Amino acid sequence: MKPIKIVAEIGCNHKGDINIAKEMISVAATYCKVDVVKFQKRSPRALLSEQEYNAPHPNPMHAYGDTYGNHREFLEFDPEQHRRLKGWCEDFGVAYTTSVWDLPSAQEIVPLAPGFIKIPAACNTSFEMLKYLCDHYTGEIHLSLGMTTRAEEEQIVDFYEQNGRLRDVVLYACTSGYPVAFKDICLLEIVRLNNTYGTRLRRLVSRAIIWALRPILQR
Repeated sequence: MKPIKIVAEIGCNHKGDINIAKEMISVAATYCKVDVVKFQKRSPRALLSEQEYNAPHPNPMHAYGDTYGNHREFLEFDPEQHRRLKGWCEDFGVAYTTSVWDLPSAQEIVPLAPGFIKIPAACNTSFEMLKYLCDHYTGEIHLSLGMTTRAEEEQIVDFYEQNGRLRDVVLYACTSGYPVAFKDICLLEIVRLNNTYGTRLRRLVSRAIIWALRPILQR
């Protein structure tokens, strides 16, 4: 049996402060003994429509800007800052990774060559971005299946198979609720996914694990 890997989901809980991000890496590595620290990378101008960008944050008390777009920009680190995060992770003996939410973000993260890149459930049918990763990134591609229909699942697996990258794909059985009540974790989804795709995929994982530094702020 392969050892379990624990991922610290820092996301954007650093509040846009690189020093807080470094401290969170330290805590995750030193006290939580995680294997991987994961951030998020978005390009708000690419990800949001003009209307979404200029709309107010739906929960103003958590806003870091006068519009939702400005709020998201405030929380973003640039590629050089992500390079620093990766270096700090290595200094602390843990792996660095990040979710990429759009094509420009994928293009910025690929040169850092993390061991794996994560595709959020909200973006798992963004095939232009997925194609870019297939063509330009040689590491593992981890992909959440929350908010995904069975037909979309098959479409995603077929896409990677057709692009010759299915051996590098890791599917996450994911329930899109934060936090998820124990009764709703749906661990039997792992069995279903294994029965459906196990002979085609190298491996499947469950996202129903305890994430160190689980976000406590409503974003």
